[in-house]
Amino acid sequence: MEQNYFQSALSDFVFDMASGGAICHLTDLGFTVKQIQEKLAYPTPYEKVQKAVWKHLLDTGVIAMEEQEEKREKVEYVREYDSYGKASFRRVTLPVTSPKPPQSRLLCRFGLLKYKDPERYRQMLEALKPEQAEYIDGLPWGLEGVWHRADPRMLGIYHALERAELAQGVCSFAEEE
Repeated sequence: MEQNYFQSALSDFVFDMASGGAICHLTDLGFTVKQIQEKLAYPTPYEKVQKAVWKHLLDTGVIAMEEQEEKREKVEYVREYDSYGKASFRRVTLPVTSPKPPQSRLLCRFGLLKYKDPERYRQMLEALKPEQAEYIDGLPWGLEGVWHRADPRMLGIYHALERAELAQGVCSFAEEE
């Protein structure tokens, strides 16, 4: 048991040192999983690159497994005095509401389409530019819906699917649901 834990930790450390930082950097630059794998100096299995890219997108908020509302709190410290005049501080949190920008995220169901209707999934990929199709096909979409930031790449994918009349039920803004 202890040996497995050590091996796992060592493997994770070696991966992070050899490829992890590069994968995150290349993901931020807009490379697809396939392009990242080709650029890495250290040979890394496609599935491992895929998982690292997905994790990085989750960690940076580009994708989310559920719609995230903007919830922030403002923290203040209030000075209070007891009956003997001794000062103490009490932490007070106040909610700060900020309006959520409209159409900031797209609800994507590419994984569900890939497994439930492979023919329509293939048609959808053909309607996209090669790099857009590579981006969608390279990520390990699950069966549940995923919220993706409406960045220029994803907006291009959405508009291409709209033009091909393939976006319905696959990729949409929250207001359309």
